[in-house]
Amino acid sequence: MNHTFTLVLAAPRTIDPALEEAVFEVGCDDAALGIRGGTLYLEFDRDAATLLKAILSAIRDVQRIPGVRVAHVEPDELVTGAGIARRMGRSRESVRLLAEGSRGPGGGPQPLTGASGRRIRLWRWSEVLEWIEQHGLETRVSTGAREIAAVNGALALTRHADPKARAAILEAIGPAAPSPGNSVFPTAHDLAGQRRARR
Repeated sequence: MNHTFTLVLAAPRTIDPALEEAVFEVGCDDAALGIRGGTLYLEFDRDAATLLKAILSAIRDVQRIPGVRVAHVEPDELVTGAGIARRMGRSRESVRLLAEGSRGPGGGPQPLTGASGRRIRLWRWSEVLEWIEQHGLETRVSTGAREIAAVNGALALTRHADPKARAAILEAIGPAAPSPGNSVFPTAHDLAGQRRARR
Protein backbone atom coordinates (compact mmCIF):
# COMPACT_ATOMS: atom_id res chain seq x y z
CA MET A 1 0.00 0.00 0.00
CA ASN A 2 1.26 3.46 -0.87
CA HIS A 3 1.39 6.17 1.79
CA THR A 4 1.77 9.90 1.15
CA PHE A 5 3.50 12.16 3.68
CA THR A 6 6.14 14.89 3.90
CA LEU A 7 9.42 14.99 5.82
CA VAL A 8 10.43 18.55 6.70
CA LEU A 9 14.20 18.88 7.10
CA ALA A 10 16.03 20.75 9.85
CA ALA A 11 19.18 20.76 7.73
CA PRO A 12 20.44 21.58 5.16
CA ARG A 13 18.86 24.83 3.98
CA THR A 14 19.62 24.75 0.27
CA ILE A 15 19.17 22.32 -2.62
CA ASP A 16 22.19 21.44 -4.72
CA PRO A 17 22.98 18.64 -7.23
CA ALA A 18 24.96 16.71 -4.61
CA LEU A 19 21.95 16.59 -2.27
CA GLU A 20 19.61 15.56 -5.07
CA GLU A 21 21.97 12.72 -5.99
CA ALA A 22 22.35 11.65 -2.35
CA VAL A 23 18.58 11.47 -1.91
CA PHE A 24 18.38 9.11 -4.86
CA GLU A 25 21.35 7.01 -3.73
CA VAL A 26 19.90 6.25 -0.28
CA GLY A 27 16.78 4.83 -1.90
CA CYS A 28 14.45 7.82 -1.82
CA ASP A 29 13.53 7.71 -5.49
CA ASP A 30 9.92 7.73 -4.27
CA ALA A 31 10.30 11.29 -2.93
CA ALA A 32 10.28 14.76 -4.47
CA LEU A 33 12.70 17.29 -3.00
CA GLY A 34 11.41 20.85 -2.62
CA ILE A 35 11.88 24.09 -0.72
CA ARG A 36 9.44 26.66 0.70
CA GLY A 37 10.27 29.65 2.86
CA GLY A 38 13.90 28.56 3.12
CA THR A 39 12.96 25.12 4.48
CA LEU A 40 13.64 21.91 2.60
CA TYR A 41 11.17 19.05 2.47
CA LEU A 42 10.72 15.65 0.85
CA GLU A 43 7.27 14.61 -0.34
CA PHE A 44 7.02 10.82 -0.22
CA ASP A 45 4.74 8.33 -1.89
CA ARG A 46 6.13 5.19 -0.24
CA ASP A 47 4.98 1.59 -0.43
CA ALA A 48 4.84 -0.15 2.97
CA ALA A 49 2.53 -2.33 5.04
CA THR A 50 1.54 0.59 7.30
CA LEU A 51 1.94 4.36 7.38
CA LEU A 52 4.20 4.09 10.43
CA LYS A 53 6.56 1.68 8.68
CA ALA A 54 6.64 3.96 5.64
CA ILE A 55 7.50 7.03 7.71
CA LEU A 56 10.16 5.32 9.83
CA SER A 57 11.86 3.75 6.82
CA ALA A 58 11.90 7.14 5.07
CA ILE A 59 13.45 8.84 8.12
CA ARG A 60 16.12 6.14 8.38
CA ASP A 61 16.94 6.48 4.67
CA VAL A 62 17.07 10.28 4.67
CA GLN A 63 19.22 10.53 7.80
CA ARG A 64 21.85 8.29 6.22
CA ILE A 65 22.78 11.36 4.16
CA PRO A 66 25.58 13.27 5.95
CA GLY A 67 24.35 16.56 7.38
CA VAL A 68 20.66 15.86 6.80
CA ARG A 69 18.27 15.78 9.77
CA VAL A 70 14.49 15.42 9.79
CA ALA A 71 12.64 18.09 11.80
CA HIS A 72 9.10 16.77 11.63
CA VAL A 73 6.51 14.91 9.60
CA GLU A 74 3.52 16.49 7.92
CA PRO A 75 0.50 16.73 7.60
CA ASP A 76 0.64 19.06 10.58
CA GLU A 77 -0.36 17.77 14.01
CA LEU A 78 -1.26 21.26 15.25
CA VAL A 79 -4.45 22.67 13.74
CA THR A 80 -6.55 25.80 14.09
CA GLY A 81 -10.33 25.78 14.32
CA ALA A 82 -10.42 26.38 10.57
CA GLY A 83 -8.13 23.40 10.03
CA ILE A 84 -10.39 21.19 12.14
CA ALA A 85 -13.37 22.39 10.12
CA ARG A 86 -11.66 21.40 6.84
CA ARG A 87 -10.68 17.96 8.14
CA MET A 88 -14.14 17.29 9.54
CA GLY A 89 -15.98 18.67 6.52
CA ARG A 90 -17.88 21.13 8.72
CA SER A 91 -18.26 24.90 8.82
CA ARG A 92 -16.01 26.97 11.10
CA GLU A 93 -19.09 28.03 13.08
CA SER A 94 -20.08 24.40 13.65
CA VAL A 95 -16.59 23.60 14.96
CA ARG A 96 -16.63 26.69 17.18
CA LEU A 97 -19.87 25.52 18.79
CA LEU A 98 -18.46 22.02 19.26
CA ALA A 99 -15.31 23.43 20.87
CA GLU A 100 -17.34 25.59 23.25
CA GLY A 101 -19.67 22.71 24.15
CA SER A 102 -22.71 24.61 22.85
CA ARG A 103 -23.34 21.80 20.37
CA GLY A 104 -22.58 18.11 20.39
CA PRO A 105 -21.43 15.88 23.26
CA GLY A 106 -19.11 18.42 24.91
CA GLY A 107 -15.93 17.56 26.75
CA GLY A 108 -13.72 18.18 23.73
CA PRO A 109 -9.93 18.51 23.95
CA GLN A 110 -8.53 21.74 25.33
CA PRO A 111 -6.55 23.99 22.97
CA LEU A 112 -2.80 24.23 23.49
CA THR A 113 -2.95 28.03 23.10
CA GLY A 114 -5.58 30.66 23.68
CA ALA A 115 -5.86 30.62 27.46
CA SER A 116 -3.34 33.48 27.70
CA GLY A 117 -5.52 35.79 25.64
CA ARG A 118 -4.10 34.93 22.22
CA ARG A 119 -6.69 35.10 19.50
CA ILE A 120 -5.41 32.09 17.55
CA ARG A 121 -6.06 28.78 19.27
CA LEU A 122 -4.31 25.53 18.34
CA TRP A 123 -5.28 21.93 19.02
CA ARG A 124 -3.49 18.61 18.57
CA TRP A 125 -5.27 16.84 15.72
CA SER A 126 -4.62 13.40 17.28
CA GLU A 127 -6.52 14.50 20.43
CA VAL A 128 -9.35 15.99 18.38
CA LEU A 129 -9.54 12.80 16.31
CA GLU A 130 -9.75 10.64 19.43
CA TRP A 131 -12.66 12.73 20.70
CA ILE A 132 -14.35 12.58 17.28
CA GLU A 133 -14.10 8.78 17.20
CA GLN A 134 -15.30 8.39 20.79
CA HIS A 135 -18.51 10.23 19.98
CA GLY A 136 -19.13 8.81 16.49
CA LEU A 137 -18.68 12.09 14.65
CA GLU A 138 -17.62 12.14 11.01
CA THR A 139 -14.27 13.33 9.66
CA ARG A 140 -12.61 13.39 6.26
CA VAL A 141 -9.07 12.99 7.59
CA SER A 142 -8.25 10.26 10.10
CA THR A 143 -5.50 7.99 8.82
CA GLY A 144 -2.18 8.24 10.58
CA ALA A 145 -2.82 11.10 12.99
CA ARG A 146 -1.62 9.20 16.05
CA GLU A 147 1.40 7.73 14.25
CA ILE A 148 2.51 11.13 12.97
CA ALA A 149 2.05 12.67 16.42
CA ALA A 150 4.17 9.91 18.00
CA VAL A 151 6.95 10.22 15.42
CA ASN A 152 7.05 14.00 15.76
CA GLY A 153 7.25 13.68 19.53
CA ALA A 154 10.16 11.28 19.19
CA LEU A 155 11.93 13.55 16.72
CA ALA A 156 11.51 16.55 19.02
CA LEU A 157 12.79 14.58 22.00
CA THR A 158 15.84 13.40 20.07
CA ARG A 159 16.56 16.88 18.73
CA HIS A 160 16.27 18.79 22.00
CA ALA A 161 17.61 16.50 24.71
CA ASP A 162 20.82 14.59 25.36
CA PRO A 163 20.59 10.82 26.11
CA LYS A 164 20.48 11.25 29.90
CA ALA A 165 17.77 13.89 29.61
CA ARG A 166 15.74 11.66 27.28
CA ALA A 167 15.92 8.79 29.76
CA ALA A 168 14.89 11.08 32.62
CA ILE A 169 11.96 12.47 30.63
CA LEU A 170 10.70 9.00 29.73
CA GLU A 171 11.11 7.79 33.30
CA ALA A 172 9.09 10.76 34.57
CA ILE A 173 6.32 10.42 32.00
CA GLY A 174 6.03 6.66 32.25
CA PRO A 175 4.65 4.30 29.62
CA ALA A 176 1.43 5.38 27.93
CA ALA A 177 0.22 1.89 27.03
CA PRO A 178 1.31 1.99 23.36
CA SER A 179 -0.26 -0.41 20.93
CA PRO A 180 1.88 -3.55 20.41
CA GLY A 181 4.43 -3.05 17.66
CA ASN A 182 3.75 0.67 17.32
CA SER A 183 6.25 2.07 19.83
CA VAL A 184 8.33 4.83 18.25
CA PHE A 185 10.72 5.41 21.12
CA PRO A 186 11.45 3.30 24.22
CA THR A 187 9.26 3.53 27.28
CA ALA A 188 10.57 3.78 30.82
CA HIS A 189 10.05 0.00 31.11
CA ASP A 190 12.17 -0.57 28.00
CA LEU A 191 14.97 1.62 29.37
CA ALA A 192 14.93 -0.20 32.70
CA GLY A 193 15.24 -3.52 30.89
CA GLN A 194 18.14 -2.22 28.84
CA ARG A 195 19.95 -1.11 32.01
CA ARG A 196 19.44 -4.54 33.62
CA ALA A 197 20.77 -6.25 30.50
CA ARG A 198 23.98 -4.18 30.62
CA ARG A 199 24.76 -5.15 34.23
